[in-house]
Amino acid sequence: MLKKFLTFVYIVLFIFIIFLFQTMIIDGKELFGIKPNLILITVIVASLWYGAYVGVTYSLIIGIITDLIFGNYGTFTICYFITGTVISLINNNYRKENKIALVYVTLIASSIFEILQYFIHLINTGIYSNIFTLLIHIVLSSLLNIIIVYIVHSLLYKLLRYFDKNIGDYSVK
Repeated sequence: MLKKFLTFVYIVLFIFIIFLFQTMIIDGKELFGIKPNLILITVIVASLWYGAYVGVTYSLIIGIITDLIFGNYGTFTICYFITGTVISLINNNYRKENKIALVYVTLIASSIFEILQYFIHLINTGIYSNIFTLLIHIVLSSLLNIIIVYIVHSLLYKLLRYFDKNIGDYSVK
């Protein structure tokens, strides 16, 4: 039981480091007009690996923290919560080794997140952009998130395998 707890603590620390990396370093950077969203990646990974309850709870908590940091009055909370909930519902047959499923799930999560942000922005400001611009933004952010989630997923998987081999008692399925 202690070994499972230690593994969980290491994963939480890894996710916390990713969150800090997003807020402190990446937030000001853009690639083709798209900001990488490592926080969304952690929502995807937490929702897939730990199931509905942990995924939804984590999504809600990370959304509230992100809103408090960036002052968005609930935008991130709503977007991360709904995205985490949908991904948690997809979780039924997910295997950690399946990279193709990870790509599909990331594509779905990125699309949901971007569409939700678009509509919340539309409701809050009354300003809308061309739907073609939204589609291009979804495609670019999805591609960027797929690349990043593959790296983060691989690092977490190797971390879990390392703990499985060296600590024991916790097996990666």
